[in-house]
Amino acid sequence: MSTPPSSPASQPRPTTDNPDELFDLVDAQDNVIGQVRRGDAHRNPALLHRSVQIMVFDSAGRLLLQRRSSGKDLFPGYYCASASGHVISGDDYLATAQRELTEELGIAAPLKPLGKALVHSEVETEITALFLAQNDGPFHFDPVETAGGELLSWPEALAARATLPMTPALLVALDALERLRVSGALTLPL
Repeated sequence: MSTPPSSPASQPRPTTDNPDELFDLVDAQDNVIGQVRRGDAHRNPALLHRSVQIMVFDSAGRLLLQRRSSGKDLFPGYYCASASGHVISGDDYLATAQRELTEELGIAAPLKPLGKALVHSEVETEITALFLAQNDGPFHFDPVETAGGELLSWPEALAARATLPMTPALLVALDALERLRVSGALTLPL
């Protein structure tokens, strides 16, 4: 495992992300109240917007963690969910999750929705929809979006919170899955 990145959010620098991409601006109940540019949403935590986190397990029960590319506008080089992304204006959570699986991992898989969670960081706040999927790959990591990934057992993934740089959204997703597992509402491995 490599050295953690030096900063959770990017400093002004070239990025592969389009700052003019439009997201739906939402209220705390997830109602659309307007639109916001990606560049603005990623500099102001008061601009609540939507995202998805897809946690992909293989048939051996290992969770795929993706490493973000160095070209990402937020948390470059950090580990994130197997696939993740923002919901563009006018789109919905499920369509976004399916698109992100295809774009980032080159796979298609049935998705199990697990609900939504609030993710807050120093630079953005988002409502993220959590999904589970099972797939053995092969995974074809998008070279612009990702820097590959690692398969970890569930105990290894939980322990990696102390050793790997992880996005706030991944930490929220891991905690949500662990709460569901402990409550008996979810059995891991899938």
